[in-house]
Amino acid sequence: MLIQLSNGDLFAGLSMLVLVLVIVGLITAFSIARARRRGSTTLALDVTRNASFVMVGLTAVGVVMSGLTILGSPRITLTGSTRDWVHDRQDSLLSPVCDEKGVPDGVALCGSVVHDAPFGTRLTIYLGAVLTLVAWAAIAWAIYNATRRAGERDPFHGSVSRTFGIVAIIVVTTVPMGQVLDQIGMTLTARSLKWTPDAEVPFALEVTLWPFAVAVGLFALSAIFRYGRQLQDEAARLQKETEGLV
Repeated sequence: MLIQLSNGDLFAGLSMLVLVLVIVGLITAFSIARARRRGSTTLALDVTRNASFVMVGLTAVGVVMSGLTILGSPRITLTGSTRDWVHDRQDSLLSPVCDEKGVPDGVALCGSVVHDAPFGTRLTIYLGAVLTLVAWAAIAWAIYNATRRAGERDPFHGSVSRTFGIVAIIVVTTVPMGQVLDQIGMTLTARSLKWTPDAEVPFALEVTLWPFAVAVGLFALSAIFRYGRQLQDEAARLQKETEGLV
């Protein structure tokens, strides 16, 4: 019995990349056209502000679409080390698999897709996806707030520094939690299949380091903008004192 890995993940990833490029192109074209009509001199800020605002909206759409895809369908596509383990231990699988007759009843494996996966495992995976989307939305909102304040000629507004600091905490907590929940859901999904007694689906903790690197960068931006605000306030105070002497 040979389980072939599906190319669906690759196709979905490439489709998403093309969609992102199209959206970025449309946002850029719209921003340039609008800036020229208004005679704006801050084209880069306009493009970044509009793109980040759209990103916030897309993450909200992603939460809904993820719910429809993960919770609304009994199928879960295994990913990461869990998928690799299932592929390597295929001889120990007792659950039915898809063949030329179609998908069998009950929990079954078709390539890297588990059919009729339990709702609890799907809910766990969905919550992990939502936490990751929350992090992306927070980053986009921080960029939007910074570019909006810069467009208002107040780049060192106090909210900019506070937002970057809060978002840093959000990213460093939600993304690892989301990854852990996703891995738990994948492990439970694989364990919902029937295996021989000697086969125990392992739980592999996979947490990437990029959220921590992003959080460090956001904390640095928070400190930079806070320091810029202090310099701005100090310059305004000195100017007022100078005007008082004249």
